[in-house]
Amino acid sequence: MACIEKIYSVSALVGTGVCNANCSFCAGKCLRDTLQDQSQYERSLESAIKLSARHGGWSLSLTSGGEPTCEPDAITRALQIYKKCAKEGAFFPSVVLFTNGIKLADDDFCETYLPIWRHLGLTGIAVSIHGMTEQCQAEAYGLSSYPKFEKIFSNIGKYGIGPRCTVLLRKGGIDSAGMYKCVVGRLIDLGIDNITSWPIGEPDGSRNKYTISRLGMLGIRYWLMRNAIPCHGHAWGGGVYDYKGNILRLTSYVTKHNRRKNYVRQLVVFSDATVAYSWIREGALCLK
Repeated sequence: MACIEKIYSVSALVGTGVCNANCSFCAGKCLRDTLQDQSQYERSLESAIKLSARHGGWSLSLTSGGEPTCEPDAITRALQIYKKCAKEGAFFPSVVLFTNGIKLADDDFCETYLPIWRHLGLTGIAVSIHGMTEQCQAEAYGLSSYPKFEKIFSNIGKYGIGPRCTVLLRKGGIDSAGMYKCVVGRLIDLGIDNITSWPIGEPDGSRNKYTISRLGMLGIRYWLMRNAIPCHGHAWGGGVYDYKGNILRLTSYVTKHNRRKNYVRQLVVFSDATVAYSWIREGALCLK
């Protein structure tokens, strides 16, 4: 059994999983725990941040079993914990909120919360992308309409936070090299220079009926190999590429913790205050 030498990041589920979308492929429903003890959750989050920082961690991700921006005060409280940790030396250069982006088209919402979140250390907001057009976004989220990309990205950048995108690879959506190339091209045209992609699947990492085909993934990898410059790989698979001066990252949705490895991809802080070495809790508990 290996000793842990590196804990790359922390992913924290904030709030209770309230959502403003209705995705048929939602993988977060099983993560919607009821938050019973806020003080215990905050202690777990603080411990996870400090433990990761002590082992060379560099990133904090805020997400949810639903849509985190539906519970903005929960985001604020989580960032307040991070700010406290950063002042005590547990600083991460990357602190990113993952979102469907819908509420970020609301000027009043952005004016109320984004300056606070930036002050508390938020460096980036990653908007989930399911297609090249707003209509594709609406269909993926089970909505009649979706805000203009330009409006969302403009509102994020207005407050000094870096807009990023997460391209979700899904059968019937972005599921081929040609579609991937078109989506990446449009996002770059919109000023997004940091794009991460991963295939949709189950929280345990297994495939389901929405998962992109293996042939589709192979085509995307081949396109990256032919058109982008590899920068470095991830220990858990995938890697980072330079595409015309823009960052393209291809990775997996989850990584099952391997006790024989000397690294942990991420500590996951669940809404019930459990901390695990993986999104798959069984056999991966850290704090409970």
